[in-house]
Amino acid sequence: MRRHSLGVGARYAPAVLLPLVAAVAGAGWGMLLPGLVDRYAVAWPEGRPRPAWRTTCPGCATARPPWWRAPGRCRACRRPLTEGWAVTVPLAAAAIATMVIGVGVTWALPAFLLLAALAVPLALVDLRVLRLPDPLVGVAVGGGLVLLALAAVADQAVPALGRAVLAAALCGVGYLTLALLPRSPLGFGDVKLGAALGLYLGWLGWPTVAVGVLLAPLVNLPLVIGLLVTGRADRRTPIPYGPAMLVSAIAATVG
Repeated sequence: MRRHSLGVGARYAPAVLLPLVAAVAGAGWGMLLPGLVDRYAVAWPEGRPRPAWRTTCPGCATARPPWWRAPGRCRACRRPLTEGWAVTVPLAAAAIATMVIGVGVTWALPAFLLLAALAVPLALVDLRVLRLPDPLVGVAVGGGLVLLALAAVADQAVPALGRAVLAAALCGVGYLTLALLPRSPLGFGDVKLGAALGLYLGWLGWPTVAVGVLLAPLVNLPLVIGLLVTGRADRRTPIPYGPAMLVSAIAATVG
């Protein structure tokens, strides 16, 4: 019985160990994220040229260090600029560990880890300023496409890559159609993010695409209700949709 028990433990040890290792790695990444969120959480009115990404403190104009060394507070005036480690570390750890659980140890895992790593700063920036920065979305699309192409070659999964590209196109067209409807709450940042997420979900299959897309409105509902109840928004206030899209996509990988 003891041998059998040890055998079972050894068999299931990787299933427990890998998510733990991923969570630790995600926590380390989360410690770098306050500076990245601060850099891209720059608001600008609709229709106006985008201002430069933040390189100085908006309070005292002190130059900010590179984002990977920039804390969530200005070192000169101590002004809080963005979410600190208490927010970014657990979110990053959860996102990356969940992705390891959902995708497993496959050739495609690096691509999905890239998505998980970008999901937290994208969601936090969207929550702060209703924007999904093009540089981060671009890395998600370009990096994901390259990594999935390498996985397709290594795993002889070219059909999966074709399905991923097709899903990205369909999701992009679908979200664009919704964004062009009168009084649509979606922006073009949501359209671009939708296409990016379609790339990843399409690799896993059409049922995963359907779950990721259809789950997003349900995930977004508590945020909408919370903002309405607390008086921070009304029916005409734009509400970020990117966080719900990202959470739904990550959750869909586990299904």
